[in-house]
Amino acid sequence: MARKSYIAALTEVLQPEGFSRDGQWWSRTVGTVLEQTDLQRSSVAGGGVTVNLWSKDLETEKILQGIECERPVRIMSGGRISSLVPSFDGYDRWWRNDPDGPLELAGLVRVYGLPWLEGLRSLEAQAKQYGRGGSRQWRNPTLAPLAVTLYRLGAIDEALALFEEPAPKTAIPSLVSDGRCVQRWLRKQKSAAEQLGQAE
Repeated sequence: MARKSYIAALTEVLQPEGFSRDGQWWSRTVGTVLEQTDLQRSSVAGGGVTVNLWSKDLETEKILQGIECERPVRIMSGGRISSLVPSFDGYDRWWRNDPDGPLELAGLVRVYGLPWLEGLRSLEAQAKQYGRGGSRQWRNPTLAPLAVTLYRLGAIDEALALFEEPAPKTAIPSLVSDGRCVQRWLRKQKSAAEQLGQAE
């Protein structure tokens, strides 16, 4: 009996769950959320393979793309399958020359990967993933999508509060630029909402 390939093993798990395959990527859209899985091959000879998982809310992305910032703001949340497996203790595992590797890796995607993706469908879960309630937001690479996600939750004051502290001098300039751009947009949205409320 021929050994199953990694692609075949992953397809066997993902296709029945509504994923379509394009090369080494599998994708599905549930509501406004795009969920993806990819098989990553190490650039080092004999380095093996692993699986990455990705999730993004297309509506949040659409809002961010409509805000005139200096550069497009990326919103994809990602995780490597090994980071989701408790017994790996955070160790970044790659599968190399293991005859049972394809079935083991696909099984981990089924047990840990799919629930992780499903757990990021609500705006509340997305906000938590982006760092809601955390500190040092100016060092958070997902500050801009967090702010827009809070806006979508109706928590515009909480979103604006993310930008209250001055950005430290050591903050990455592009993240500060993204944040200030979204901050200006949020202020306009709040002002418009307040004017509409007064008119009513």
